[in-house]
Amino acid sequence: MEDILMDRCDLPVVPPDASLKEVAKALLESEGALVIVEKEEGVYGYIDGKTIIKWLLMGDEGAKFKAKDIAVLIKDEDKLESSMDIEAIVERINKCGRLPLFTGKEGKIAGRLSPDKLIGELARSHGEERKKRVDTEHLIEAVINLLPFGIALVSEGGEVVQANRLAMEIISENSIGTEEMKAIVKNNQRKIFTTKTGTYYRMCTDILRETNYFLVTFADITAEYTMMEKLRSSQSEVETAFSIMLPDQRIEARLKSIVEYMDEYDESTGMIKITGVIKNGCFRHVINMLKLIADAFRQGLMELPGMDKNALVQATVLHDIGKVQPDLKIGDIVNPKEVFEKGHHHAFRGADLSRALYNIDDKVYYLIKYHHHVENELPSDFPQYLLPMYRFFRLIDGLSAGITRRGSKVAMKVKGTRIHVKEESSFPTYNQEIEMDIYTGFFASRKL
Repeated sequence: MEDILMDRCDLPVVPPDASLKEVAKALLESEGALVIVEKEEGVYGYIDGKTIIKWLLMGDEGAKFKAKDIAVLIKDEDKLESSMDIEAIVERINKCGRLPLFTGKEGKIAGRLSPDKLIGELARSHGEERKKRVDTEHLIEAVINLLPFGIALVSEGGEVVQANRLAMEIISENSIGTEEMKAIVKNNQRKIFTTKTGTYYRMCTDILRETNYFLVTFADITAEYTMMEKLRSSQSEVETAFSIMLPDQRIEARLKSIVEYMDEYDESTGMIKITGVIKNGCFRHVINMLKLIADAFRQGLMELPGMDKNALVQATVLHDIGKVQPDLKIGDIVNPKEVFEKGHHHAFRGADLSRALYNIDDKVYYLIKYHHHVENELPSDFPQYLLPMYRFFRLIDGLSAGITRRGSKVAMKVKGTRIHVKEESSFPTYNQEIEMDIYTGFFASRKL
């Protein structure tokens, strides 16, 4: 500190009884701007040039005073340690609120703080800090430009404050203006955009806490998007093939006319809130049941005595043609026991319609008629040989409902007469594992 911030010149020292002329002479013969007065051993004061001039202008009256009379006492708080860094010096100045400050060795005053040098050192330090900050900003910019996803900082008004190269490319190519961006971040929308190269990006937004800014990211979902398109195409092909195979095209029209509902259940009130309306819901439900039958067929379940693939397929296609749904819309809050018809009503209706119109055999008739009955409620004349198919049919009916209404992922493993199922969806209360034996009727379920 001493070399950088302190005046290098020796400060003149005068005895306490020195006259003003002697003080002035000492100041003129030095390179400094003030004179040190040694009042007594270890106690110092100082006189600056302005003070000397003021007293000399007083003439004979001023000449009566000695150096010790007009010197300003140098207190401990006016002294600096030579080892102090610039931050500590600035803190001391802020604390004392005045200059000059002095440094010394072995109890003697050796120099004073130079304001010019202090300003110069602060400017140099500030310049270094600014350079570091600029270099850091350039480094951060280089790093975020290397990220495999787009990232942007967006204001509440939809203005892009900063963004990496990929984000700017996506925003530019899709002409995402300020108003559109404002609406996206305000409503926390998730949108999909594409670039000229055919890459698909999902845009997500998150508000930065305690600020009015949003972090917008663009993740590459090309592989996922392509796969979903293939699945949609495959689903369409399956549905087309299924429609062609139907014995009566009116069955397709009937199934597609029956909607299914997505809902949220309130355990405290027993009410449900409609959160989605699935058009063609019953048709999709049947398709999903057929897929589960196909999965079980591949695993050998249909090779067991008592299992009839054709009867299961026919029952699946026809089991809900008698179903009638209430007319509800998103946001409706209803009591499901009051607005939805009890399941056995449409089961009975569907069985009778199917027998009258499509000449189904007894196996299919019983499966349709009693698919909403629990096993201990079955009538005494229910054929015992149908129980394995009945149990399997009720299982896949429930699993397909989860797939259709909640987007559940179902993994089914068949081992002999035992079936193990794992169902997972975005509705945790429905996540479960099921194990059942279609011969003995053993059934166990566990929430995940």
